[in-house]
Amino acid sequence: MKEDKYIKDIMWAASKLAYSIVDGKLPEDYKTRIDYKYQGKEGNCYQKAEFTGDVYSCTGGIGNIHAGLAGISKVGIIISLRGTDGNETETGNFLDWINNFLAIQAPFAPYGRGSVHFGFLNAVLSIKDAIIIKTKRLLRNLGDEGKISVIYITGHSKGGAMAAIMAKILQNYVRNQIIVYTFGAPRAGDDIFRRYYLLPHFRYESFLDIICHLSFSQQESELLPRLGLFYEMMSPFLAFPAYASVGTGICIYKPRGNYGLLPWDTDNELEEKLNSFCAVEQVVQGGDFQIFAEVHGYDYY
Repeated sequence: MKEDKYIKDIMWAASKLAYSIVDGKLPEDYKTRIDYKYQGKEGNCYQKAEFTGDVYSCTGGIGNIHAGLAGISKVGIIISLRGTDGNETETGNFLDWINNFLAIQAPFAPYGRGSVHFGFLNAVLSIKDAIIIKTKRLLRNLGDEGKISVIYITGHSKGGAMAAIMAKILQNYVRNQIIVYTFGAPRAGDDIFRRYYLLPHFRYESFLDIICHLSFSQQESELLPRLGLFYEMMSPFLAFPAYASVGTGICIYKPRGNYGLLPWDTDNELEEKLNSFCAVEQVVQGGDFQIFAEVHGYDYY
C-alpha cells in the first residue's frame, strides 16, 4: 500500500484535534473554532479532518493525562490519540513525561506477540475500553447505512506510539481494515512486536526529531558511545532493551538547521530512512536543543 497525501493531511488534522481534549471533552465550538494555521491561513481541524458528525472523546489515567477521540469522517472511522499534554496542567504534564520514560518492556499478551513500552501500553489500556465501545457504536451506525468502513488510527508524538499499540489491540475486536498514520512518534515495541505487526502504517518523521529515535534500536544502542561525554553521563539511563520501528518511514527534511548534513539514506528491509543516528548525534553534539523542540512540533500539512 502506498502513502496517500490526501489521507495524511486528514490524519494530521485529527491528530491536532486530539490536543483540544480537556477532562474528557472537546471544546463546545470544536466544529468551527480556529485551531491551526498553515502558511498564514487559519483553519479548523474538525473540518480539515472531514468529520461528518459528532466526535466522541475520552480520557484516562491519573489526572486524565491520556486521551483519545473517535468519529466518522468522509474517509472512514478515525481514532486519534493525544500526544504528551498532561491534560493542560503542570502536574499532569510531569506525570505524562514520567509515563513516557517508563521504557521497560512489558509482554503484549494477550493482544499480540512481542513486548511493548510499558508506559505507552499503560496509557492505551486506560482508555482502551472506551475507544473500543465508541468504535463499535460508530461501526453499527455505518452498518445501518450499508457502509463498510476503513478504520484509521492516528496520533502525534506519544499519541503515535499509542496508535500503534491501539491498532493491534483493536484488531482483536473488529474485522474492518485498520490503517495507521503517525507523526513524530517514538517506537512502541520490540522486534517481535514489529514482525507480527502486519498493519499498513505510515510514519511521518522530521529529520533531527530525536523523539522518533526513542527508545533506541539495536543499531542506535551500539552507536551511543559516539555521544562522548553525554553518553558517559547518561549511560545509566540509556540501558533499555532494543526497540524497532513499525511500518514505512517517510522522512520530512527540514530546510534549515540541519548543520549542512543529511541522514544516511540507506534503504534496508525495515525501510529505516532515519535510522542513521544523525538526529540524536547532531542535536546533542551541536547543543542546539531548540532545533529539537522546533522539529518535534513540525507542521506536517
